[in-house]
Amino acid sequence: MHLAVDVGHGYVKALAVSGGRALFPSLIIPAARTVELVGYAHERPVLLDGAPYWVGEVARRAGATALWSRDKAADTETFRLAVVAAARLGADGPVRIATGLPLAWFAAQRQALAAAWGGRTVTVQIPGEPARRVWFETVTVLPQGVAAAAAVLARPGWAPGPYLVCDVGYRTTDWILVERSADGRLQYDPTAADSVEGGTGDVARRVAAALTDETGVPFSPAEVETADVVHVRGRAVPLDEPRRAARQAVARQLHDRLAEALGDRIAKLAGLVAVGGGAALAADAWPEAVIPADPQWANAAAYRDALLAAAGPRPAWV
Repeated sequence: MHLAVDVGHGYVKALAVSGGRALFPSLIIPAARTVELVGYAHERPVLLDGAPYWVGEVARRAGATALWSRDKAADTETFRLAVVAAARLGADGPVRIATGLPLAWFAAQRQALAAAWGGRTVTVQIPGEPARRVWFETVTVLPQGVAAAAAVLARPGWAPGPYLVCDVGYRTTDWILVERSADGRLQYDPTAADSVEGGTGDVARRVAAALTDETGVPFSPAEVETADVVHVRGRAVPLDEPRRAARQAVARQLHDRLAEALGDRIAKLAGLVAVGGGAALAADAWPEAVIPADPQWANAAAYRDALLAAAGPRPAWV
């Protein structure tokens, strides 16, 4: 199998070159003992080398917290989520995988990540499916922001000129200036590219903090991230207003950070392109931002393109 996987701090996005996609929260936690409710409850854990884990939404209910490691080579949870994504897409045996790292981490960590993931064999059993032995035969590590830019600006229809591509994730936001020529070639500016801390996870953290301050009951970001209402001592507490205020604050912060980094260049763009799971935050910061179709999948699509091109010339951005 050839697999493109984007293990973000918020969601895992995986595309099989042969077809099929998987999307689930980047949450994993060892499955503690549960009461058997035969005929009433149907959740069963994923088994990794025989050990049970809750993965995705069920892990959220079990108290899992979002991935927060800076060292992805040493982060076993990120590796396990990639393996689960492969198994969910039917992998059984060797997998050629392409994945990515934030721009600020790419140079320092790409070789270590490829070495850490390569060749490790895991027996995976998805509930209701037979056990599979999965290992990553080859690991290609790509720069996230550059990949996102390539996946979008290489398509026809863009006018020549400089573009800012802003890839807003859960924890980090990658940004890079890209010059598109009249014939569609892309030139990346390494002096105008970076990763900054901040993304959709900041919205959940602000909502949780505001709710905790208001009610005196501690809430975690995971508890409020996808909820419309929470309950405190029998009272329903809507989250619409605290989430709106949190989104505005995070969008302002994003705007200020990029405006400071780019200076006058931000006023001289042909366009600003927002991708990633938090693309709408960039649009809140810059109403003129263009959000392409499937913005959350921009990096995964670029990783897939790299795998497809592996037999021929390498894409210019690799």
